[in-house]
Amino acid sequence: MDIQVKTDLKKLQKKMDVLQHKTFNKVLSEGMNYTGAKVVNAHREMLLRKLEKPRKTSITAIVMSQFAKPNKRGLKVTVRVKSYATKFLYYIYTGENEPARSQSYPSPTDDAMGRRNQFGNIVTQRGILKRLDKTKESQRKGSRFIGVPKGKGSKVYGIWERQGRKGRGGLDLLVAFTPFIRHRKFIDWFKLSQKVVQNNFYKEVNKQFARRVKQVLR
Repeated sequence: MDIQVKTDLKKLQKKMDVLQHKTFNKVLSEGMNYTGAKVVNAHREMLLRKLEKPRKTSITAIVMSQFAKPNKRGLKVTVRVKSYATKFLYYIYTGENEPARSQSYPSPTDDAMGRRNQFGNIVTQRGILKRLDKTKESQRKGSRFIGVPKGKGSKVYGIWERQGRKGRGGLDLLVAFTPFIRHRKFIDWFKLSQKVVQNNFYKEVNKQFARRVKQVLR
């Protein structure tokens, strides 16, 4: 995912013909870079607002990967998500369903979700999955298995824990699985980016233009 900031060079040059060509390109590139920085900050602020206890690396994954340079070929700014974060931020920006992974990485529903870590994720290898039995036939209290319980009880596929003396006090559902993870679109990547560009690009260019004109008139 990325967003690029481009502009109409000829249109702006007519407005700023008081400046030399080289100075004009500097003004434009500086205005574009400041605008790109505002796009980055807008996305980071939105992630902080929408996500619960996000990791710092999730926020700093939004970066400017290409800065505008004061020449026609280099007049482009690119804001993107770093590759390491696209795996989990992709669904936040698109709202698409995520295919379930292997049983070692549960894809949970909203049922039985009490056992989470500080980031809201299911505790896996160090917690729930560590005590799994290889068979459903174990009768130990507190033993766990992945699957659907036998009998006429619940038909929910998930991680179950045996309760009571010798594990005969029934089953407790710890995590319910689904064949995919449902996501809700939290942020519209392009809509937010374009809004920031529209609201700030000309303002930033004008700021740099005014600064350069003052230098010329001194």
